[in-house]
Amino acid sequence: MFRGALFACIVLFAGMASAQSAEDRAYIGVTFGGGTRVGPQGARLDDRQQLKLRLPLGALFLGRNVLVPSFGYEGWWGGLEQRGPVADVPKDTLDRNFHAFQLGLTGIRPLSPRWMLAAGVMANTRTDFRSQFDFALDTSWTGFATATYLMGTDGRMRLTFGLAALYPFDFTPVVPIVSFVYRGDSYILELGLPRLAMLLKVGGRMELGLTGEYGQQVFRTPFSAAGDRSPTDYYARQTMLRVGPTVNTRVSSSLWLSTSLGVDLMNDYALLDKDRKRMTMELFNSTKPAPYLSVSLGWRPQPRPSADLRPAEAPSSPAASRAGRPSLLSR
Repeated sequence: MFRGALFACIVLFAGMASAQSAEDRAYIGVTFGGGTRVGPQGARLDDRQQLKLRLPLGALFLGRNVLVPSFGYEGWWGGLEQRGPVADVPKDTLDRNFHAFQLGLTGIRPLSPRWMLAAGVMANTRTDFRSQFDFALDTSWTGFATATYLMGTDGRMRLTFGLAALYPFDFTPVVPIVSFVYRGDSYILELGLPRLAMLLKVGGRMELGLTGEYGQQVFRTPFSAAGDRSPTDYYARQTMLRVGPTVNTRVSSSLWLSTSLGVDLMNDYALLDKDRKRMTMELFNSTKPAPYLSVSLGWRPQPRPSADLRPAEAPSSPAASRAGRPSLLSR
């Protein structure tokens, strides 16, 4: 159940998983993962690279309701070295390049200056651009509903909780969502899944601390067994748990450069059958932790001044509605 909750949250918040702050609204980043030995027969993974991009699209205001579409991309490049049991396998067969595209639509409804509801759906399509694309097998769906509560009187603390539903799923179709964010004058605390952050502010241009991130991707990849002419559909699953010191540096009023150097403690690779059940393969049974370096550039818009947390009065016009929008939407 716990790993199922982790997987659900990484799917749900995939757009924010690589951002080094929950305040980042857009980012582009690259991660370099070191090679590592896999299995007892001497096989090794090559160094891996990941490219991630998130772009929020234009929001649509419908009275007090807000519709926010979003787009995300992730590319993964890696493979096995020609050594051990795969020493005679051609390199182009061992190399695997995967791509994931995410489209989401979220609806937001402020109830008061302290409460805000959100619900939405996300489609995540994955392909290696080598296999024939199958929409049903290569696309996963996530639906979610959350409530956010603004704690305290200064707008610095907020608690979010809700549920997410997944299809298809590995462990459970419905999982809980919980996260807590506190942004003080001297430090930042973000607790939840799939990421956490503990950062100390140094002046107004730098944040130093520790970040952690859980991530999982599942890609359909056909393999041909010995003697078989037609490939069989399997799924390759990558699971990571990265922890490391992080430095965030402001490069302009709204742009931040983030650098994190640490260790992928989980660094797990598995081959799944068509029912997404893990297959026993000696080659992938003993993946070791590996170092990583992550660099990203994020857009963190300046927050609007927090509104007074008194009950909001109904605005008389759409313009007044946007001008007097509850502080939850401005953060």
